[in-house]
Amino acid sequence: MAREVLNSVVKGSLWLGGIYSYLPRRIQQVLSVPLGALLYWLASPRRLVVARNLSLCFPSLSEAQRLTISRQFFRNVARAFLDLFQLWRIRENDLKQLVKLENLELFEVAKRGFIEQGRPVIVFAPHFVGLDAGGARLQLEDQLVCMYSNQALPAIDAWIYKGRSRFNQPLLISRRDGIGQLVRALKKGVTAHFSPDMDLGRRGAEFVPFLGVPAATQPSIIRLAHLTNATVLPMVTFLTPQGYRAKFYEPLSFPKEESLAQGLARIHAFIEARIAEAPDQYLWAHRRFKTRPEGLEPVYPPKRAKIG
Repeated sequence: MAREVLNSVVKGSLWLGGIYSYLPRRIQQVLSVPLGALLYWLASPRRLVVARNLSLCFPSLSEAQRLTISRQFFRNVARAFLDLFQLWRIRENDLKQLVKLENLELFEVAKRGFIEQGRPVIVFAPHFVGLDAGGARLQLEDQLVCMYSNQALPAIDAWIYKGRSRFNQPLLISRRDGIGQLVRALKKGVTAHFSPDMDLGRRGAEFVPFLGVPAATQPSIIRLAHLTNATVLPMVTFLTPQGYRAKFYEPLSFPKEESLAQGLARIHAFIEARIAEAPDQYLWAHRRFKTRPEGLEPVYPPKRAKIG
């Protein structure tokens, strides 16, 4: 019963969010600031995770500097979330204005690789707060196949699924169903939009330093590249004062003779370089270091622990 009530409340909130999406852009940005501040104080467990991640990854920064990044991160999260109501409603031309796409020629060259050499494309999109904005913009260029995580509340799940299904009939595959469908789509030339930079547990993971901290990292993107001979093309989407900037970078290569750890270290180096450009836009609320190498103590308190 409680879940049904909560689902109804969420439906009402999503309706209000739809109204918000029609407000002028300037007013939207003004409203996102107090919401970000409210989110910072209300989401205390996540606030603790962000603080812990920043202390681990930026030990040379002062506490005041890390606090500044943390507060701005929550403002960015609030703005990116509110922007979804607009991103998942507006027309194609308006979406192109809101999310500027840079270095599109790199994507076009990679796509020709499938026509000429049978090499599909994996767009590697790390978890920056503008991830969904970049994904929506990329849908205008090509059909995509993506993995997604099912949400606990049906209203949220349906809203996200509908929002991510707007253009070019994307193939959305639940993580529960495994990666087989994604492989088959890749081999047919469908572009994969892939975000593997999360801690998904110990099974199959390699422990590779991320900003100096051992991080359990799945080598799935490297295995996919080897299996399908795909081109791995990074794309990072940044928040800007005007909207978003989705930028393609030169392809990453993963020679089969090198170890998985070496390839993952190169992926981490790429993400670290982008974090240096916008340290308050990476997804610090994720428990990136929850899986620890044998013998090392946990870095986060148990989820049920009370947060002061």
